[in-house]
Amino acid sequence: MLKLSGLTKEEVNEISKQIADSFFDYEYNSEDAGLLQYISTRENMFVYMNAIVTAAYNAGLLYTTSEKHEGYLMLSGDGVGSVGFSDGMKMISAEKKALGGFSNMKRFVKACFSEGGTIESRMRKAKRKFIRIEMLVVRKEFQKKGFMKQMLDYTYKLAESRNVPVILDTDDKDKASRYQHLGMQLDRIRTCDEQFRMYDLIKEVK
Repeated sequence: MLKLSGLTKEEVNEISKQIADSFFDYEYNSEDAGLLQYISTRENMFVYMNAIVTAAYNAGLLYTTSEKHEGYLMLSGDGVGSVGFSDGMKMISAEKKALGGFSNMKRFVKACFSEGGTIESRMRKAKRKFIRIEMLVVRKEFQKKGFMKQMLDYTYKLAESRNVPVILDTDDKDKASRYQHLGMQLDRIRTCDEQFRMYDLIKEVK
């Protein structure tokens, strides 16, 4: 895995576009509509993802599989780092714009934290350390070639070296199944909104 550095703004924007397109073009299963029911245009998906990618890059939290950039990984948590305050505020502003205003953002945030909160909030409440997968994306043309496993294995080894679990949440049952197939366990399913469920997953320390 390569930690991304030395990129121009245009290169960061191109990565953001690749990630936004991957999310926008994803075909959800029949039970889930996920993020797309809140962000309905490709342009707004780019606005949303560009803020996240820029913040992750600036904080040194953004990785890629190789020089070919087949996939991207954003991590946070114990010994990894976190997004800075300024970039965090920019993310909130971009989220509000992408979601179509404050009221829609409020509805989205409320949904995301429903039914007892995210797995991250519950881990923090229990005062447990962790590494969180904030984002894992394999570009469409490189899918089903082992890159998802490569990124997960890297994260697992990093977590093992710190003796902490890996956590993540995802908005689609099929995505959750793939993570389970590659070593994660389903912690819980939260019904957040109509056709919007969050699947909380964890890989405990061996």
